[in-house]
Amino acid sequence: MLSYNNIDLDSLPLWISFTLCLSITAGGLLVLFRFRQARSNSSFQYLQYFLILLYVYGYYSLWSGILLSGYMQIDNVERVATLLAQMGAPFLMVSLVMLLVWASRLQKQPVAPVLLVTAVASGVFFLALLQWGWPIRDGVSRVGSVMAMMSSLALVGLLISGRQPVLNAEGRVWVIALAAAAGLIHLGMFTSLTAFKYYDSVFAFLFYLFNTAMVVVYCYQAADEQAPQPLSLDEFLNRYGISKREADILRGIYAGKTNQEIANQLFISLQTVKDHSSRIYQKTHVKNRAQLTTLIRESQILAETPVKA
Repeated sequence: MLSYNNIDLDSLPLWISFTLCLSITAGGLLVLFRFRQARSNSSFQYLQYFLILLYVYGYYSLWSGILLSGYMQIDNVERVATLLAQMGAPFLMVSLVMLLVWASRLQKQPVAPVLLVTAVASGVFFLALLQWGWPIRDGVSRVGSVMAMMSSLALVGLLISGRQPVLNAEGRVWVIALAAAAGLIHLGMFTSLTAFKYYDSVFAFLFYLFNTAMVVVYCYQAADEQAPQPLSLDEFLNRYGISKREADILRGIYAGKTNQEIANQLFISLQTVKDHSSRIYQKTHVKNRAQLTTLIRESQILAETPVKA
């Protein structure tokens, strides 16, 4: 039988934590989309995958377990919470892999050795915990926490030892500190802190806060070299594989001409203009003229380029 308990003052800290996590999630996603086109390095997509998958894990596994245990009376609620944790664990594992892939590619280091060393270190630490008999609640949380700690340690190592100027001096310190903090919070899983009434909600809040803050700081503090440089027309055309005829039509679109005006100026049919325009949209990953114009403007390539006849 499923029932809901009345929300009282004792539950207020939990709901405050949940609300803060929602706010952090919204802010983190906004920053990711804001900087999606502001980072020219191809590794940024892995940082996006990391944070999005981390959020999925957080709500699917962490918060579902907290809310089940605190506000629902279900037979074998602990087993249900454990099942949800097991189903959410792959999201955490993949997100951690994405984090290490991002850092490795950013520092121009081979990815495979980093992942292998992290996996081995996690296994050794996991076996040590079994040997020492540290107080834990369940194996799924233990494995996830061990992987998160070792991944954070590997990230810190890459940022400290890496020679690529990917961050400004101040930003580098903050990202390293936040990465370390994101790993250290998992140590509480192996201590008596888990008996604290609000441990789960506090942990979830810190989990969201440190990981999101790390990504946000990177986005705003990345070194100037990471920002895209203005492209020349030839560089833009080469990047997107645009042909000479398509370039003529692209100039017309940017100049605000209609398809018929472009056809008349280039002495081609209207259908040919439409066909070329469709291929340009596909190559530049946009859906319409407005998005193409915005992409060109942001790339700073066609300020006053006339259409060729």
